[in-house]
Amino acid sequence: MGLPLTFEECRTHFRRASDLRRVAVNAHPIAARGPNGLELTIDVVQLGDPTPDRALVVLSGVHGVEGFIGSTLQSDLLGRWEDDRFPSGLQVLIVHAVNPWGMAWWRRQNESNVDLNRNWRRSDFVPPPNDAYDEMHAIACPDTPELPDVRALLLTTQRWVNERGIAWVRDGITSGQYSRPDGLHFGGHVTEESNRILEAIVAAHLGDVERLFTIDLHTGHGPWGELTALCNQPPGSSQERFLSGVFDRVEATVGNVDATTGSKFGQIANGFASILPRAVCFATSLEVGTTDDITQLGVTHQEQWVHRHGDRGRPDHAAAVWAYRSSFTPEEPAWADNALARCRSVLDRALTAVVEWT
Repeated sequence: MGLPLTFEECRTHFRRASDLRRVAVNAHPIAARGPNGLELTIDVVQLGDPTPDRALVVLSGVHGVEGFIGSTLQSDLLGRWEDDRFPSGLQVLIVHAVNPWGMAWWRRQNESNVDLNRNWRRSDFVPPPNDAYDEMHAIACPDTPELPDVRALLLTTQRWVNERGIAWVRDGITSGQYSRPDGLHFGGHVTEESNRILEAIVAAHLGDVERLFTIDLHTGHGPWGELTALCNQPPGSSQERFLSGVFDRVEATVGNVDATTGSKFGQIANGFASILPRAVCFATSLEVGTTDDITQLGVTHQEQWVHRHGDRGRPDHAAAVWAYRSSFTPEEPAWADNALARCRSVLDRALTAVVEWT
């Protein structure tokens, strides 16, 4: 099956599914606008007990361009999860399009070029430096007069790997950086509007929970069509053991020499514990694999240049944006069918795990 192409289509499907389920949608508008002045909202639906002691949270669109399959899954579970699956004390909180601007404009970042998943409660912490990224920035985000040739970046990246090691390159690019507002994975200088809204949503709905499991739906990382549950705790930790009971493929990003992605600062799902100190909180970024890392780096390189210097009306610049979007939501129907089937299964298992959590 094909997935929705636009934020507006995703939101319409989600609200229609909520209407059919006869549950209210609480819409939280943000100040930024979408194409043609479209109002952008973070939409929230609550299922189950309004005063829960345990909860499952399902997020989509934290990285806007990755949000299309997450949105589809959220609309799907509204039609599949009947009320008799929710015992007393359990709530499922569905947050649609945490980064609506990014979904609307097919960007990972928000309207301020901030990666929201490096920005959770940013106003409350002093981030570490990322010297590796500072060294990479001029190559990763060049101020060239025309669309840059990806080959120059890839040759330089290979030289860095040879000289510094893959971990230096991986962490420099993916961990988050706080010194270059026009760069990759910029975590911001203050907490962004979408994250302030999300913090208020979680506090209002889940302030008294004792157990919380959060699934933040993403695409990109991992083998094509495979699901990878990222864990920001070491192998053998309580969170890693919990996730291993739900997902077939769990990757610890801390204390793991075999990790394929680095530790990150300012993450959203893991950050909920900071505002729910009485709760036992487990969380994962659930990734659906798409293209390989080299392809993703190349399309990100060119899309970032178009955002900074280009014109989406030009055919070659529009093609770069489409290549970027397709890298995170592949056009192949087989990818979507496979991903939806796998994700439905693990979401069902996640709900069972929260129901049985003691």
